[in-house]
Amino acid sequence: MQHILLLITATYCILLAFGIILEKYLRMPWIFAALFFGIALSSSEFAKVVVNDPLFQFLSRLGMLFLLFMIGFNVEFERMKQLGGYVLRGSLLIILFEGCTVGGLLYFVFPKQVSNSLLVAFITALSFATVGEAILLPILSEFKIIKTTFGQLTLGIGTADDVIEVLTLTFLPFMPMFLAGRGTQEFPNPTLILINLFAVMLLTLAIIRLGGFIRPIITRSKLEFIRSVLILTVFFSFALLGMFVFEELEAVSVIFGGMAVRALLPKEGFHAVEKAVEFLGYAFLAPLFFLSIGINISLNSIIVNPLLVLVLFAVSAGSKLLASYLLFWRQLGTEYSLLLGLGLSVRFSTGLIIQSILLTAGIISISLYSALVATAVFTTPVVLWAYSWALSKGKPP
Repeated sequence: MQHILLLITATYCILLAFGIILEKYLRMPWIFAALFFGIALSSSEFAKVVVNDPLFQFLSRLGMLFLLFMIGFNVEFERMKQLGGYVLRGSLLIILFEGCTVGGLLYFVFPKQVSNSLLVAFITALSFATVGEAILLPILSEFKIIKTTFGQLTLGIGTADDVIEVLTLTFLPFMPMFLAGRGTQEFPNPTLILINLFAVMLLTLAIIRLGGFIRPIITRSKLEFIRSVLILTVFFSFALLGMFVFEELEAVSVIFGGMAVRALLPKEGFHAVEKAVEFLGYAFLAPLFFLSIGINISLNSIIVNPLLVLVLFAVSAGSKLLASYLLFWRQLGTEYSLLLGLGLSVRFSTGLIIQSILLTAGIISISLYSALVATAVFTTPVVLWAYSWALSKGKPP
């Protein structure tokens, strides 16, 4: 117990010390400091023993589940309707194009890393193609271009890809049915999964319908704790349902829980509640999940095979640049359509969750997992520097 407290305390100290540097100078989320700390400890046997302790595993899993909960909480379907079909199609085409190119690379060049499965390669590539719009927002704000066509396309595509992330996570429980070479006893019952998925959706819709009755009660109440307790109640309820009732759908269940609780909260004071949710997710629980990701990385595999990292970045960034140019060169011109693709190459946490689930299930190799994380983490500062430098040279349309 004391070893776990020691590691947690050290993690928060690192967040305080280096989080500021990441935010201010590298324009990366401060929470990546926990990931870097984990990578630094990846060769420490003491750290691995502590991380594998059941209590730490439980806390780390809560961090992952709360990040998934926040995906559902932050999905704004009304805003997506306002984005227009062009942005939605653009987001879908860009993500799918990168999924196909990177997936093809993994399947045809590194097949053993993805269990010799084209489906695993494609799902892994989709998780890698997600956009870190939360990282790009401060940069767009700094250059005062959020309201431009360039800024709206960037944020719109980054927001719309949340739907793809949810669909990918929803599909994960069905993957073993499509993997060759595994015994049928390992397959989850597809009928049961579909029934459970339908039950989760039905429960979520029922709660959303209750929102019209519950929101006025919360608004009239002067008890501030109600909103926070409501959020925690819904989160743990859906987490428990995912673990014990809707088997194999734990991740999907908490995402729908996030959607449900958003519908229950009144718009008045919503921003303050959103900040509280972000604090609980990012500041309290998520750092432990990021720490465990870093510690589970195999630095030896990256050192032995750095080509995998370089090729992954080249193919993924190249596909984003090409797709962005083909879709938006008429609206933005050659220079800024390519710059849009470069910005969309910035990645964040949700893809790490999918990759972590795939690794835990033994579907992808530790070397591929390490390369995916390393590519996302170590190339982000370079991409952000180039992105900011290019924006400083002129204002996009």
